[in-house]
Amino acid sequence: MYPANMKQILFLAIIILLLISPVSAQKSLSSDTDSKNENSVLLAEDFSFLIQDFKMNHQSEVNNLNIKIRVRYENGISDSKYPDFRAIVKDIEDFLNNYPNKIDYWEILNKKLTLLVLKKYRMLSSITTEIQVSPSQKVFYLRSSIVTRSQSKRRRTK
Repeated sequence: MYPANMKQILFLAIIILLLISPVSAQKSLSSDTDSKNENSVLLAEDFSFLIQDFKMNHQSEVNNLNIKIRVRYENGISDSKYPDFRAIVKDIEDFLNNYPNKIDYWEILNKKLTLLVLKKYRMLSSITTEIQVSPSQKVFYLRSSIVTRSQSKRRRTK
C-alpha cells in the first residue's frame, strides 16, 4: 500500500515523536532542574503541636485550655538550628503558670505569649497560637483566641 521508503519514514516519525513527547521531556527537565537548583526552590516549613487540657487559674477560676501552636521556620534554617519543641512547650507552660495579670482578656495573654516565643526562638519566622478555653461555671461558652505574629524584617536572623 505504501512504498517501502514511506514505511521507514513513518516508523522514524513515530520513534522521534516518542522520544520528544512532553512526558519524557518533562521528566528529563525536572530531574536536571531539581538536582541543580534545589536551593533556589521556595520552601515554607511549619511545625505544629498541641498542649491539651492545660489547667490555668485565670479570671477568678480554673480554666481548661487546649493550646494549638504552629510555628514557621526561617527560610534556609540549618539542621542544627531546629529547636526541640518540648523547650517551647516548657516556656509556654512556665509563662502561663506565672502570668501576672489574672484579669487580662485571653486575647491580651495570647499576644504576649506569641511575643515571648518569637523573641526567644529567633529561628522562627512566625507563630500562630490558638488558645481554646472550655466552658466553665462562670462562662458557659467555648471560646478561643487566635494570634499570628511574625518576626519583623529587621529582626530576622538566619
